[in-house]
Amino acid sequence: MEYRFCRDADYPALRRLWGQCFGEEEPWTSWYFSHHYKAEHTWVGIKEGTVAAQAHLLPHRLYLRGAWRDAAYFVGVCVDEALRGSGYGRDIMSTALAELRRSGVNISILQPRWPEFYRPLGWDFCYSRRFYHLPLAVAEVLQETPPAFGLTWIADADEFGELAALYADFVKPRHGYVDRRPDDWRRMLADHRGDGGRVGLLLNRTQPVGYVLYKMADELLRVREMVWRDQTGLDSLWQLLLEQARNNGANRLEWEDPSEDSGAAQFAASHSEPFLMGRLTDCQAVLTAMDYPAGLKADLTVELVDPIAPWNNGRFRWQIGQGAGNWSAAESVGEPDLALNVALLSQLYFGQRPAKELLKVAEGLRAGERQRDLLAAIFPACRNFISEYF
Repeated sequence: MEYRFCRDADYPALRRLWGQCFGEEEPWTSWYFSHHYKAEHTWVGIKEGTVAAQAHLLPHRLYLRGAWRDAAYFVGVCVDEALRGSGYGRDIMSTALAELRRSGVNISILQPRWPEFYRPLGWDFCYSRRFYHLPLAVAEVLQETPPAFGLTWIADADEFGELAALYADFVKPRHGYVDRRPDDWRRMLADHRGDGGRVGLLLNRTQPVGYVLYKMADELLRVREMVWRDQTGLDSLWQLLLEQARNNGANRLEWEDPSEDSGAAQFAASHSEPFLMGRLTDCQAVLTAMDYPAGLKADLTVELVDPIAPWNNGRFRWQIGQGAGNWSAAESVGEPDLALNVALLSQLYFGQRPAKELLKVAEGLRAGERQRDLLAAIFPACRNFISEYF
């Protein structure tokens, strides 16, 4: 099979394969291909002159470990059903990683339909969401604080400028979030509105204090994203939103909260579930570019296992000092100081779970207590946030 970026002539076969694997859910499928699909971001496998495998590599910038990193969001990964089980799924992912590395994109994320396919290839969960499913009446009882005086509720705001300012402040203490530029906001809100969604905005006089992307249908209030400046704003946002939902006949609430912040205290009927998987494309580039804790010093050999990216696989020397690090190839002589796989290294880097917690259950890890303490110092846990679906 030949692997390359899609061409205009491939488009009909690309759409046929998409329909075979995912169905033609309209109007969403047409919307995706008209607003998000680009041939130059779509990696395909060509067999006998037609598209037999595909992976859409949507570009994003993620804030990770103190800096913006170029990343690719894998979407629509699939192989023709007649060819499944022949290794072409593995091949499209490995060749896509090689292309991303060539273009300097060293991070990838994806929302897995089948996690068991991606885990053996080096991806693992790096983001989670808290799910809330409860009757609206229960939510109203838990939200008894009346809205603060002087607030204005706009049930469906038109502009994204206030939303962008709120989002920028909200994510500052967080990690792993997407850099939303004006075109990103336009697409995201168009996607949301195209699905029947609304944009609620809360103002304190003229200053925005919170927003919510929500939808009401079939007696259900579904919250896609909620952002707030402070607890007073959050309480008032909920009160006004629930009041509007009740007036529109809703009787149930669903919220998938990627912040996992204060909602759990307000709505006890909730549970956390994994959301997105992440992976380092080029470990040398990532570990050399990241900032390290000041005063931390280390010089160790590392055996890294990567099943589909040979440039990451093997023995390396990891030197850390003066807030910087260097990751370079080393000879495989003697036992390494540390041995791990790329999925674990990626999870440590993303930081969604504390390092000590990850290391307790890690498969294939060989590390003494000193190395475990070092990894915990290099990769402190973070408050990850992302609500993008593609």
